[in-house]
Amino acid sequence: MKKMLLVEDEKELIEIVETVMTEEGFEVRKALSAEEALVICKEYTPDIIICDIKMGEMDGLTMLEELRNDPRLKHEPFIFLTGLDSFGTKEKARKLGANAYITKPFDIDDLVATVRKLLTK
Repeated sequence: MKKMLLVEDEKELIEIVETVMTEEGFEVRKALSAEEALVICKEYTPDIIICDIKMGEMDGLTMLEELRNDPRLKHEPFIFLTGLDSFGTKEKARKLGANAYITKPFDIDDLVATVRKLLTK
């Protein structure tokens, strides 16, 4: 079973994505903040991470930067799922090593397809 870390501060959205991904056969761990996600990653190695950008104290871009500096997690597929749709933010995400950038509102089937594609590389 593939392991997924879902980092999102919108509880309704996290529940929807968790339900769909669990039905798709993933073990899903959830974090409501980037700080919580980094703590989880110390003991849990996900196969893929889906993360919002705008959250509490630390944003998703900073979290990705920290993960890319961790030898254990630096190559894990990382998807941003965010309401931010600016070229500058997308470019920064790409430079930091994000594998995909999906803007909200989004099609859940597109998210599932993106996850599957990244896990078959």
